[in-house]
Amino acid sequence: MNRPLPVFDHDKPPALVSEKKKTNVIAIKPDVHRSSAARWSGVATGVLADFRPNFTQRDNKLVDYLLIGILSVLIHSVVYDHFQQSKIEDEQIAAIKPPPKVQISFVRPQPKHVDQPPPPPPPPKVVALKKPPKPKVKPKPAPKPVVQTPPPPIATTTEVTDSAAPVMAAPPPPPPPPPVEKVTQPSAGAGYLNNPPPVYPELAMERGWEGKVVMKVHVLASGKPDQVNVQKSSGKDILDDEAVRTVRQWSFVPAKRGTTPIDGWVTIPITFNIQA
Repeated sequence: MNRPLPVFDHDKPPALVSEKKKTNVIAIKPDVHRSSAARWSGVATGVLADFRPNFTQRDNKLVDYLLIGILSVLIHSVVYDHFQQSKIEDEQIAAIKPPPKVQISFVRPQPKHVDQPPPPPPPPKVVALKKPPKPKVKPKPAPKPVVQTPPPPIATTTEVTDSAAPVMAAPPPPPPPPPVEKVTQPSAGAGYLNNPPPVYPELAMERGWEGKVVMKVHVLASGKPDQVNVQKSSGKDILDDEAVRTVRQWSFVPAKRGTTPIDGWVTIPITFNIQA
């Protein structure tokens, strides 16, 4: 990139006037920077020649050193600016480069493998059953006449032994079973008249209640009643209770097996009648 040359005035201190124009981005090679530095050295020599007539030799040396230092700083700054500008331009060029193209290819998903159901089995063939043949009936043969033959005579033989066989003694007969003893059921017997009769309840007499009570009595071998159960009620509890109370006080003829007294059951009826 070309820059304007500096212009100095005798009345004013030297100043560097530069204008930057916007140009397209161009990469600067290193030999261009060396040519710019040589050109600035020639300009500095010409400027020093213009200022020398106004000063003494000693002052001229001081002015030369001062101007050379200023110009050196300016030259270095210009060169540094060139390098920075080229670096920025390189970065801009690198930034302007389009990104690499990325090729994207879409892959269609493969359909899932579906297990097909097995084909249905063929229908069984219908086999017509043959009717079994009818059995042939063979005619029965005529019975042959049976010729009866007389039975042969039976030959009888007798064995004669010198000594007779021993005779086994017969076992003794078993003893006869004991006679079955007759069992008689218990009863009031002759002592029934000695047992006290039931007392007719006054309430039943006043209201005219009558009835018959049938009881099942368990008689011990001693002749005393053990249990008295009402088998058939008279319909009035007061009559049933009086009959049970009375029978519990009675004495009975016990049941017997032969001549031995045993326990037994007996049925006792009691009738409640006001007229009697």
